[in-house]
Amino acid sequence: MSTKLNLLLATRPSFLTITLLGCLIGLALPSATKETFGINFLALSLALFAHAAANLLNDYFDHLNGSDQINEDRITPFTGGSRFIQDRKFKPREILLLSITLILLSTALGFYICSQTTWHLIPLGMVGVFIVWAYSAPPFEFMSKGVLGELAISIAWSLVVIGFASIQINAIAYEAIPIGIAFGLIVSNILLVNQIPDIRADQNSHKLTLATQTTRNELGRWYMTVMTGSYALQIISVHYLGLPKATLITLLLLPLFLYSGKGVSLEISKKEKIKSLIVCNLAAAHLYAMLLFFGLLWG
Repeated sequence: MSTKLNLLLATRPSFLTITLLGCLIGLALPSATKETFGINFLALSLALFAHAAANLLNDYFDHLNGSDQINEDRITPFTGGSRFIQDRKFKPREILLLSITLILLSTALGFYICSQTTWHLIPLGMVGVFIVWAYSAPPFEFMSKGVLGELAISIAWSLVVIGFASIQINAIAYEAIPIGIAFGLIVSNILLVNQIPDIRADQNSHKLTLATQTTRNELGRWYMTVMTGSYALQIISVHYLGLPKATLITLLLLPLFLYSGKGVSLEISKKEKIKSLIVCNLAAAHLYAMLLFFGLLWG
């Protein structure tokens, strides 16, 4: 396998689809104007590069803290990192340099997009870049700070929707904030579920995720609260902010989310059942984003 292909695979490209969907949601939100294809393509590239950089940084710092190395309960490809460092396909320094390169490229694209649209986007970009780095890297290391990890993920993916919507109108799209947060909350539940197989390795490496600090029953309640909050924000957007009623088609996915929430609460030990839970939750989150996007187009 070529080095270039391995570098691409090290970014875990299959996980970037949720970011792509977030961009499409922001693009489809109702607005009087839409930016050109070129600017939107660059903005999409920026978001994907930033997400890829975050994945690489996560692999690098999980190598340093030892959690990926000792993780015997991982469920590939969903948890335990890309394994490219552990399998000696790349040196840790190479993964770090690639992540920094992608961050710098994202930053350059961000400045160019702002110069063509609005400089009001700068604060959003600064927060986004900060989370990309601070989620995994000391001294912040949000991934090891319990609920702060979920909060960071929620904000990051909220910014994907809000940022894309703002680009269209050359100003901060304040009306996109509730639905952006709703999407971010759904994405944070992906992280929540994917932490479950890694609990033992994370505890032993002192990576204190939310899953390592709570009982499974408490974790299930957290999942359900986040999911309920997401739908509440969506309904508020429909009733008060003009979000098309067609977006409520996402309510069809409630059974999948409820099933996933119940699974999170159970003390499951078999890998096959945990993998099924992860796949179910991933499917629900992606379908939520797709139905929200189509609902916006339909509406």
